[in-house]
Amino acid sequence: MIDTNVTTAKQFLELLEDGQRWMELVRGRLVRLNPPDEVHGNAVRNLSVALSKQLRREPGLFACYELGLITEFDPDTVRCPAISCFRVDGGLGELDRLTTERVPELVIEVASSNDRREAMSERIQGYVDWGVPAIWVFDPESQHAHVFREGEVPKMLKENERVIGAPTIPGFGITVGDVFADPKWAQTP
Repeated sequence: MIDTNVTTAKQFLELLEDGQRWMELVRGRLVRLNPPDEVHGNAVRNLSVALSKQLRREPGLFACYELGLITEFDPDTVRCPAISCFRVDGGLGELDRLTTERVPELVIEVASSNDRREAMSERIQGYVDWGVPAIWVFDPESQHAHVFREGEVPKMLKENERVIGAPTIPGFGITVGDVFADPKWAQTP
């Protein structure tokens, strides 16, 4: 049973340590999220493969998955995006944590359920206010990606367009439709 009286990031971390998942803390209130579906899993899997190839070539960043990002205090907010990428030169401590106060260079969200989609503009604004320089949101329902970069006008990319990683991940690019594709091993020959 989840304690609905959670008000701090520390109390939220205790729930994560007890194995609770698919929840966030929003201004001191616990919010349950629907568990990720297959499409969400495909997006994370496909992005992970593409990112890992690029990050091996250009090892300036590392990726964390479902890491709780403490974006606000008093009242506390902890968001758990699909992927967050951090600079290696700041250390690799986030790999051993369930939550962090460290601002990532890139946050990747997958708007795969109504609860994730409905809160997305609030989530994005929270990341921007916190100082995240790049945010990518992949929406499986519309088959679009929304790209937010510090100092630039937000972009909406269609299925046949590419999300380009520069300047955050130089050399990285992936076609939006490829993010949502079934993995090759799951496709019928």
